[in-house]
Amino acid sequence: MIVELAGKDFAYEQNWNIPGSGLIAGRNIVKIAQAASGSVKPVISLKKVGLSLLGIGLPVMKEVVEMLYLTEEPLTLSRDKYERFVGPVVATPFQKGIDSTIKALQKGKSSSVY
Repeated sequence: MIVELAGKDFAYEQNWNIPGSGLIAGRNIVKIAQAASGSVKPVISLKKVGLSLLGIGLPVMKEVVEMLYLTEEPLTLSRDKYERFVGPVVATPFQKGIDSTIKALQKGKSSSVY
């Protein structure tokens, strides 16, 4: 979608939503990633206090705290503008995208020289 927009002169100096293939909960992302990786290491979610403490050593976490409001309720980005000006949104299903990403990361890790 981003490449498609980059090739359109009219798209510049505008705001565009890049929608996904629907809604997914964080715990479902974790389950898919664990299945794809073959690892079931524990994952804990951090709330404002935990992220703020991490922000002491990692300044970027302070920004994450500022964005937490986005996790309080489901957020769906509208695809209307994109479809109106460019055409249908082609969205990769979460299962396929997460699985492919994990596999690519694992492949890259195994071929890296340290």
